[in-house]
Amino acid sequence: MAAPTPSHRKTTTPRPAPKPKKPSSSATGTWRPPAPSSLSAAPSTWSTSSCPAKRTPRDRTRHLRPTRHDPRTTPPAPGLRRAPRRDRRATPGSDRPRPRTALAQGGHRHPPPHRRLPPQGRPPHRPAHPAPQPRHPDLDHRRPRPAADPRRHRHRAGRSTSRQRRPAPARPHLAHRPHHPHQQSPGRRPRRARPRATTPSPHQQATRHPRPTSTRRHRAAHPHTPEGRNPEVTTSDNTIQVTSLPNLAEILPYLLGHYPDDSIALHAPGPNFHDGPTMTCPLPEDPAEWQATAENAARQFVAYAHDQGHNPDQGVIIYLCREPRPGQTPWDTAALLAPLTDWLTTALMEHRATVLQTIGLVSNRWWAYECPTEGCCEGEPLPFPDDPTSVTAQMTRLGRTRGPRTRDIIKEFRATADPAFLKDLQTAADHFNWRCATNAGRDATLALTLDQIDAAMSRFRDGATALSRALTTQLIVGLQDDAAVEAGMAHAEDDDLPHARRLWAYLARHCAEPFTQEAVPILTLFAFVAWRQGDLIAARLALRDAITTDPDYELATGIHLATIDGEDPRDWLTSAREGRAHRAAHLQHAVEIASEYRPTTDTTAVRYREALDAATADYAPRTLTEDRRILAQYGTVDIIDGALADFRNGRPQLMDEIAARIILGLQDRETRDAALSSGEESDLPYERHLWGYLARRCVPPHTDKAPPLLTLLGWVAWRQDDTVTATHAFADALDIDPGYTLAQILLDGIRTECDPAPLLATYREAAARFAASRADLDTL
Repeated sequence: MAAPTPSHRKTTTPRPAPKPKKPSSSATGTWRPPAPSSLSAAPSTWSTSSCPAKRTPRDRTRHLRPTRHDPRTTPPAPGLRRAPRRDRRATPGSDRPRPRTALAQGGHRHPPPHRRLPPQGRPPHRPAHPAPQPRHPDLDHRRPRPAADPRRHRHRAGRSTSRQRRPAPARPHLAHRPHHPHQQSPGRRPRRARPRATTPSPHQQATRHPRPTSTRRHRAAHPHTPEGRNPEVTTSDNTIQVTSLPNLAEILPYLLGHYPDDSIALHAPGPNFHDGPTMTCPLPEDPAEWQATAENAARQFVAYAHDQGHNPDQGVIIYLCREPRPGQTPWDTAALLAPLTDWLTTALMEHRATVLQTIGLVSNRWWAYECPTEGCCEGEPLPFPDDPTSVTAQMTRLGRTRGPRTRDIIKEFRATADPAFLKDLQTAADHFNWRCATNAGRDATLALTLDQIDAAMSRFRDGATALSRALTTQLIVGLQDDAAVEAGMAHAEDDDLPHARRLWAYLARHCAEPFTQEAVPILTLFAFVAWRQGDLIAARLALRDAITTDPDYELATGIHLATIDGEDPRDWLTSAREGRAHRAAHLQHAVEIASEYRPTTDTTAVRYREALDAATADYAPRTLTEDRRILAQYGTVDIIDGALADFRNGRPQLMDEIAARIILGLQDRETRDAALSSGEESDLPYERHLWGYLARRCVPPHTDKAPPLLTLLGWVAWRQDDTVTATHAFADALDIDPGYTLAQILLDGIRTECDPAPLLATYREAAARFAASRADLDTL
């Protein structure tokens, strides 16, 4: 819970600190300060000056905290029991006190979080003072221990046991995504001071980093070693010495695995410094948005740290990275970043997180914003690699390299404008939209896209680095289908990973403005392949671009949360394989179904078109009276009955003029209703055969005459319990004529799993009335 305003605080009169007592002369032995730990061991050349501004070049980066009173000789506040100080026990062979930096000479410049006092008239509970936690060796700028302030001891002792904070246990990965990636588990009572994480906004899409792979664990020094030596300092192992502010500044690329250009980086050191939670958040270009970005980043980081089982009140390091813009000097950029330190510190302290240090990194120079000395720690260059004490030199000796810059990583998939290519891409997009106007067109386009993906992958396996312009444009627009993206994810086998990564990066580089929306699924595919390769940095940067462009793209959001939760990408690959197999089976089945009624494309298509052209020319110009229209309806029904008799007798062929006459007659709604199947089950195969035969004759430009035939075919298929064929037939009829009501009614009946029996009874009654009215023909 955030600290209340001073007007709401309960204040007490502070008691004076007790005078320090001299050490007892009866103590046996001589006290020796401990040996320096693994990450903060400093050479003997450290200066005792608090400001490094006037030092020699060798000592300019050395910092030491001013000498403070010895807590061993300061008695604790009344009512407290001192716990053993394991990190201050004597170490044989050590004759120097533990070195400390001068990063917090006067303590942290912001007040500590408010401590709740017990109500008046109630004796405070004074629990035993807990044993101190192991210090972070490389954070020598941490504020003095609470023992140095007796008032702080009184506040700590006066808290009620019901307010004692407990360590947050590690929680399993949450099952409900992507709504609240940091929501609490159902069985745990929420903590009052913990913020709730929200989905990052496009400008604040944070990139969280697990334990970096570029550095190994830093082993803590054991207090008892043979001959009083620290093995981490005297033996050759994987220990990295971080003994100064310049070391703390230059370790960032090794800590994250990359250098985050124009970003905020937050790190909560763990027991071995680097194994704590880390998060980066991009800085918007407009400084007016920085305050909101900082507050959101702080809130998300505290929630993320708690989810990782880390308590951020143990300390957070802030890194502010930005390169100067044209017309700016590094000092101008550093001054522009200065307000971020206050916003971040305030936001973190509202959530009971302590800021240990704020480092600004601009143009290979560093600024320590927490240093209170004017002109100190401002614009110092980062240590040179030939400096044996620099982190770079230590990493080089261990065979490790610094992570690349963000701007170098994103060059792999960032688009570059090509006006001629963008014109071709616009043409391909228009053609794609025209082909996908119907279900049949969508299935055909998807089948073509899947074949093109396989062909492109085959070419890149053979060493190709580019594709033809036509194939590139067709792949970009074809991947706008989610089924095609799912099929693309299936091309992430171990042997295909480098080829797939080059293919998706190549396609993404061609999606420049105004086609950045088309790059979203391609960037998601690139991120998935990079995730499979273990390159989380490139994966998250690509996902950040995708989510910024389209925050509602669920696949990119899901993969982003999966990388944070530590899921196995092979599970996603298995799901993609299953989806591709299911989609391929669906397409194959759709092709088989459509072959029953899809217009023919062979040499007979010309004959069918000519027959329909002639019948239309003879039938359309007529202006029929009501009597003539009724005669035409019954004439069409009689022709249909004759055609069914031929089909029953094994002659499934009709003359072109007869077929064209039936097709044109069924355009009348009442004739179509009279032709609806209402007979026995034994006649259904012949009726289905007839309607499919006539539908195949509706070749362009007469495809608009197919909806009545497709509706009749779908109704027969539904009566035969073949709902798949019926659904396809009704959907294709609606693709041709979206306002065809009967097809929509029957399709809704299938989707709602209605029983066709009531409809059949209705159609039989209509057929009986139509047959009974034939006696009126004699009076016409």
